[in-house]
Amino acid sequence: MSDVLIKNCKLYNKLNDGLFDILIDGKSITKIQKKIETDNNVAVIDAKSKIAMPGFIDVHIQGAGGADILDNTVEALQKMSQTLAATGTTGFLGTTVVKPIENNEHLKLAREFTNKNLGGAVMLGVHLEGPFINVKKKGGLAPESIYQSSSEKLEEILNVTNGSLKMMTIAPELKGNLDVIKELIKNNVVPSFAHSDASYEETKRGFDAGINHVTHIFNAMPPFHHRNPSPLSAIFESKTVTAQIISDGHHLHPSAVKMVYKILGQQRIVCITDGVQGIGLPDGRYTYNGKEYDSVAGAARYLDGTLIGSTTSLGNIAKKFKEFTGCTFEEAINSVSINPAKVLGIDNKKGSLENGKDADIVLADEDFSIFMTFVEGKISFQI
Repeated sequence: MSDVLIKNCKLYNKLNDGLFDILIDGKSITKIQKKIETDNNVAVIDAKSKIAMPGFIDVHIQGAGGADILDNTVEALQKMSQTLAATGTTGFLGTTVVKPIENNEHLKLAREFTNKNLGGAVMLGVHLEGPFINVKKKGGLAPESIYQSSSEKLEEILNVTNGSLKMMTIAPELKGNLDVIKELIKNNVVPSFAHSDASYEETKRGFDAGINHVTHIFNAMPPFHHRNPSPLSAIFESKTVTAQIISDGHHLHPSAVKMVYKILGQQRIVCITDGVQGIGLPDGRYTYNGKEYDSVAGAARYLDGTLIGSTTSLGNIAKKFKEFTGCTFEEAINSVSINPAKVLGIDNKKGSLENGKDADIVLADEDFSIFMTFVEGKISFQI
């Protein structure tokens, strides 16, 4: 049966309005109302008062379930996809770096499986951290994955990814990068600010060139100083720039999360995991990009203490965002659904529960415990 009726669910944006039914026809939502009558050809699922919310979209995640984009195997992509569906994520950007020594084979594989069935969450495309970033702010990124700006290198990347590249983190202060930013926009790639040592003025020039998004705000960029305002002032002054927040309690202090929420407003915040393989796994020692790291209490750190990513699921990131900021439940969900969908320009199909949109639906409790996940109308996870 391709038609599914979800009965007796609360809606994330109408929690006090009683129970609703949701009708799915194939991969799309066709009706949401108080009570829907159907014939016997429709599969009925009783949500038992669980909350229906749009599937989460993670625009910044390297790995999950012990797998990583850099593994360069179909099995790794499937493991990631299935692990993410179990945590409520229905779409993601496979986030990674260039690996010239390996001929960027992982990017070719990611291209092949963009928007294909992986058994769980859909990989919506690729997010490259670099290669046109500032080595002074490389964080956990390897030096061999950083290039000097050149039109030839950019063309090489665009050819390898062949339409699957959706976002690139870039440092606007480096020579040639303002031209790269403009070229990315021409190719429908979101240029995102970070891994940068830019001044306030250089950041503004990056925004003027077309940057309208920020990768993991505060991380991998100069801090604020009252006589040297840094990129943060440029970000906070902007009326349109959106920003990723890793609200896991490790990358940012809760007060910093709350401050960004108050300054930018909920509609400009995109919560992310910046996740690595440890998502969905117990605490322990794992390997990312050839280097060992420890996953402890939802954070991943190299053995020298360098913070390289999160091992907290996106649902729990949204939960902590709500706790840190005091925002509404709907706002917390929006930060991992409609907001990232808008950044990627796919909010006409994903990011909210509306007639005609893809049936990416999560049934969960108010504490973000996942009961069932639908990806484009098919059950990809259930308790």
